[in-house]
Amino acid sequence: MNSRNSFVKCFFIFLLWFPSYCFAGEYFCAAHGEDTNPGTRAFPFKSIFRASTAALPGDTVTINAGEYSLNRQFKPFRSGTPLHWILYRAAPGEEVIFDGTHITKGLHKGDSVIFSRLTQGIFQIENVNYLRFENIRVRNSNAAGFIVRGPECKKIELVGCQSVQSHNSGIGLWYCDSVRVLNCEIVAANDNSDMYFEPGQRKGHEAPHEALSICGARFFEVAYNHVHHCFKEGIDCKEVSRHGVIHHNLVHDLPRQAYYADAWFGLLEDVEFHSNTAFNCMWGFAISVEGKNSELRNVRIHYNLAYNLTGSGILFGMWGDDLLRSDIHIFNNTFYRCGSPDVYSGGVGSITILSKNFRDVFIYRNICDKGWDYEMGFTFSPQEVENALKERNFIAAENLFEAYKNRPSRPGQFGVAVSEFIPPGNQAGAPLYRNEKEYDFVPELLPEVVSSGIQWKYEPSPWFGAFKPFQ
Repeated sequence: MNSRNSFVKCFFIFLLWFPSYCFAGEYFCAAHGEDTNPGTRAFPFKSIFRASTAALPGDTVTINAGEYSLNRQFKPFRSGTPLHWILYRAAPGEEVIFDGTHITKGLHKGDSVIFSRLTQGIFQIENVNYLRFENIRVRNSNAAGFIVRGPECKKIELVGCQSVQSHNSGIGLWYCDSVRVLNCEIVAANDNSDMYFEPGQRKGHEAPHEALSICGARFFEVAYNHVHHCFKEGIDCKEVSRHGVIHHNLVHDLPRQAYYADAWFGLLEDVEFHSNTAFNCMWGFAISVEGKNSELRNVRIHYNLAYNLTGSGILFGMWGDDLLRSDIHIFNNTFYRCGSPDVYSGGVGSITILSKNFRDVFIYRNICDKGWDYEMGFTFSPQEVENALKERNFIAAENLFEAYKNRPSRPGQFGVAVSEFIPPGNQAGAPLYRNEKEYDFVPELLPEVVSSGIQWKYEPSPWFGAFKPFQ
């Protein structure tokens, strides 16, 4: 009897100690619900705000189909834990929209400020960890769509979410840690229309930031996203971001670069762009060091496709302070029809090295096909270019260039002219693609690579370009 009482006593102590999230629950929201309800399927909450206060680690918040008009930002109330994340999701197979039209003010340093001036989102995810958001759509933001803000924010996942029509970024990752953005869509980001400004408010010359902004984030993954028909840049990895990978994204129909690596406020390093596609943009991939006292190093760009661009496939930009970028590896990419006449930057083609501030650059096994002014161009004079590249350890070899153009190009916005130069150790020729009319750039016939004997730090595929030849 005593042993039985001891067991019962210990069991109840265990229950008191044992976290309640081990009995994971599910809360429901619906447009017809009430926040005084218990949040069950039969009696759902009305608002995601109420569900957020109820959800414990391990719980799921399921939002039923409907359009939810918000008059204030949604900020998740509670964190999950490493083994018990909190999931916010649209009900499977249902469309859930959060509309931010009526969010016109936000708090900034304790003051109420016009929302469009803030780097804040309809969903403002900060001071929380171990949260996952699935298939949630936000639209009509006077600021951003989704913001994940650190530094006290890590282990956040946005999966299958969508941002439509925002003044700021569709999705922004700000100084957060270990964040994944997967299978999301961003449309009409960075809209600077008058509708975002109140009477008497001064309008900036452009909207802030980019469609998908990665600002000082660490250990991030941005993959399988679709960014299109926005008003500025596409996916921008900037400031002091590091240790991240950007892969299998599709970016198109933008007026600026599809993908951007740009250092500000210090060192940006160890970032990889692979298996991405860009078309109908100004630039494909741009690399710059705009910020004062900043540096960029160890960036890898490989297995990407860029085609039908107004500007170049790869650009080493001169914007801002134009400081040092180094340890850059560009290999096994396919650049097709990059460039057009009378571009503001001057001559454009497959690869444009506009800046002179670089060191330890390695470009190999790429296809550069039908570039406008050239396939590869530099701002060094023809007399100095070979020595300048040797001094900077710039090596471009084992690439397949369609042809030498010998086309004169005009000076651009920085008063510099770009001259074609193809270093030795490359090959001339062009692939036969499987279906060029349908933009299927898998080669049917491709010249064999003539090895230069260089041992590349990052091993390339044994063929030119992004895709294995069709057999």
